[in-house]
Amino acid sequence: MFFLIGAILCLMFVRCNKSNSPIKINVLDKDKCYLVFRGTNTKEGIIAEEFNLFNTKSSHVGICVFQNSKWTVYHVLNPKVKDDTALIREDFDDFFDIDEESLFSASIWVLKDLSTEEFSKLLKKLRDYEQLKLKFDLTFASNDPTKLYCSEFVCNVLKKVNKEKFSFSPSKIKLKGLHSLFLGKDSLEYYPVDIFQCNQNIELVKEWSFQSLNAH
Repeated sequence: MFFLIGAILCLMFVRCNKSNSPIKINVLDKDKCYLVFRGTNTKEGIIAEEFNLFNTKSSHVGICVFQNSKWTVYHVLNPKVKDDTALIREDFDDFFDIDEESLFSASIWVLKDLSTEEFSKLLKKLRDYEQLKLKFDLTFASNDPTKLYCSEFVCNVLKKVNKEKFSFSPSKIKLKGLHSLFLGKDSLEYYPVDIFQCNQNIELVKEWSFQSLNAH
């Protein structure tokens, strides 16, 4: 009996704790699609920030839609298990797990005025990617459609939705030091994580800044 009561109290505590998360889904509309950004204190996150256009808080981006009675985020990451697909499909709360992902910032941006047809195209493109075994593009320069990095994945999906509304040109920068050595080149042409935040058809809904357990 005492074990059962303890388990119930523990479950209640976890639920209350989760509801106090600074990332709230009550700002979302089930009939709309969103881009979700997070800034992390991981090694990958710190490197990604250096290549942004202006927003050093965003180091990773995904696409968030409401389906099967819950908010789901699609994004591309270098998989922890070598042969796993780089396409991650996970719950909203998992994407914004503050401690697990060492988050220090988050933001949600809405794709404005999507038509029914555009929304259908977006969902279809996501389903198409689910059928592929994606690999993470460590070179940021592959022409292989099955090798992508996070912002390139989002670019490809949005261009399929409406290439006029969501037109993005890659940035080109000079590489120095370890970055040049690692990639084996002196320049890089790529899509920055924050490139979508400059598009007039994508609008900020809300953003959060907070101290993670593993801050810089």
